[in-house]
Amino acid sequence: MDTAARILDAVVEIIESDGYDAVQLRAVAKRARVSLTTIYGLHSNRDELILAAVEAWMATHSYVELSPPPRAESLAEGLMRLVRRVFQPWESSPQMAHAFYRARATPGGNRLDRQGFEVVLPAAAHLLDGLDRDYVADIAVVLINLCYTMVGRLVDGTADVPTVLSTLERVVHRLTSDNSGLAARKPSTGAEATGPALDFSLFSLYGPGIDRPGTSPGNHDRPGPPTDRA
Repeated sequence: MDTAARILDAVVEIIESDGYDAVQLRAVAKRARVSLTTIYGLHSNRDELILAAVEAWMATHSYVELSPPPRAESLAEGLMRLVRRVFQPWESSPQMAHAFYRARATPGGNRLDRQGFEVVLPAAAHLLDGLDRDYVADIAVVLINLCYTMVGRLVDGTADVPTVLSTLERVVHRLTSDNSGLAARKPSTGAEATGPALDFSLFSLYGPGIDRPGTSPGNHDRPGPPTDRA
């Protein structure tokens, strides 16, 4: 392993064991068995060093095996396959989700956005080929912004990876389904004259599967994608 890779590995090891704030250049130098001069020769400051380490980790954990499967897949299936592949490594490495979120907010953090764009877009090309350009743009706006928002929920502890994936699956289902019948207003009479089927958990930060800080974890049902009803 070359020196540059050893330094980045040392950063990741510190993040995973002690957290983002524990990354200090002297600690990295000691763990990687290099001098501070060597680190500064490769990275201008601490933020840039962490950013490079997160970028390298994403490349080897989240952005691998994105090629389409041999069988045909629907737009919804393909989008969720890609989303799962990106998010699932964070389930076993939650500190790296935190590091991604923090590093993305530092100067130059848009490198992480560019990295994801350049890897995921080609992997999704077969799903988007031939679709209306405005439709594709609308899906992208919703999913990209929601994905980044859900990373924030992972970081602040109001969602876990299974809950994030369940939420994204519901959204993808709606974005790729014909919802005109469900969106049509229908008169309600008798027993059907009830309010909308909404639950407080949809509005609360502590949605299905997530306990409020200081409470004991319990068993929760995580809803899957809704089934369309005529």
